[in-house]
Amino acid sequence: MLLRLLLFVLLAQRICAETIPAQAGWAEVDITPPLGVEMGGRGPTETVGKRVLDPLKAQVLYLKDSKGAGFALVSFDLVGMPHELSDRIRTMLVHELGVDWNLTVLNVSHTHSGPQMNFAIMAVLQPTPQNQIDFQNAVYEKILQATRAAAKAVKPVKVEVFEGKSQIAINRRGHDKNGQPSMRPNPDGPIADKLWVLKLSPLDASAPAVIFSYACHPVIVYTYAGNAISADFPGQARNELRKQLGETAHLQFVQGLAGDVRPRALANLQMTGFRTAKPDDAANVGKQLASDVLAALKSTPKVLNLNLSAELERPFLPRDNPPPRAQYEKLLVDAKGERQRNIANYWLQRYDSGVGFSKGDAWPTGLIRLADNQWVCYLAGEPCVEWGPKVSKWLAPRDVVFWGYSQETITYLPTAEMLPAGGYEVLECNRARGSSPAPFGPGIDESMHRSLQRQLRAIGE
Repeated sequence: MLLRLLLFVLLAQRICAETIPAQAGWAEVDITPPLGVEMGGRGPTETVGKRVLDPLKAQVLYLKDSKGAGFALVSFDLVGMPHELSDRIRTMLVHELGVDWNLTVLNVSHTHSGPQMNFAIMAVLQPTPQNQIDFQNAVYEKILQATRAAAKAVKPVKVEVFEGKSQIAINRRGHDKNGQPSMRPNPDGPIADKLWVLKLSPLDASAPAVIFSYACHPVIVYTYAGNAISADFPGQARNELRKQLGETAHLQFVQGLAGDVRPRALANLQMTGFRTAKPDDAANVGKQLASDVLAALKSTPKVLNLNLSAELERPFLPRDNPPPRAQYEKLLVDAKGERQRNIANYWLQRYDSGVGFSKGDAWPTGLIRLADNQWVCYLAGEPCVEWGPKVSKWLAPRDVVFWGYSQETITYLPTAEMLPAGGYEVLECNRARGSSPAPFGPGIDESMHRSLQRQLRAIGE
């Protein structure tokens, strides 16, 4: 009798789970900074924003499965996300939505035409400017209001995933005439051409939410308008999709593993370099990406029965030896502006004292099970595209989408195989970072692999 009663309860729970639909709510908010804020995405320069070409936006998505578990994804038209602001926003999401900490993800598009967000990780000797602090506080308040709006807008939805292809990106780890890695187009290098689209269709037939993820650096606008604020091609893609899907559709871009890929439209393969962009380039690339999204939406979807669960770790990724002191002696002599002089002095003081060199970085890394047939793996910082195939093998046979630029800004993340060759993503990118100018060292892959295996065991299946 007891066994029959148990079977009845289990059957009832299964029927309930299958009949209660997923729910979702969403909201968008303008986060355009005031003019005069220092611009990001251009290294240790002191350029400030003097005009707005198009507004910067942030979107909040709140998902709930049939068991009541929730997931919050917030996307930003920003170059990065400082640790302190990330923790503050994610804590707010936990409190406001009642979601698990591991089921909150912040993702930045990495537009290079937004405000500087990376003061906290830079090797600088002055505090964060007050207008930047004020802007970050304003972003927090706006995300708080958007979160509350998303929570109030929750409604039953059908959840589908579509997959397509896009070729708007090209690998940027080319080689110079001496065979050394250089910031040049590499048509034979890897890109992540997979275009992942999550569509949430309300059962009341109102406008859908479309979340689309692709890997490509938004570096078009700042090459011809260095002091202009813009969402670059992700914003243009959202605008174009809204024209096709309706003005009330919710459009949300999620950046992928874009560390070493740039827009193909700017590649001059004959000159083995990237040309300066033109004013219509961002719009054209955005239109192409939107067209690729619409094409994906015409394919056969994969229906998701949400079964939310997630884990998050900060595996410690080891650093190698720092570069010679002479590198910063030369920077001090050749410095262009106060910021570069500060960086040189910052590290020269540490070379002299022998302290202040980090041995590695604790790297936010997470796994999310959206449904039994759909997983997300996200990485902080700027992960290079080479991580995708590597982690796919580790997580096989699960269907996984990869998000980079998530949770917080650190630096570039190359794979172990990329380290011997050097290049910007391995060496130069760290020279202005405040934790260590040293490149990553052997063992980063093993640390990441062990972490993901622990997370899989914790989630269970």
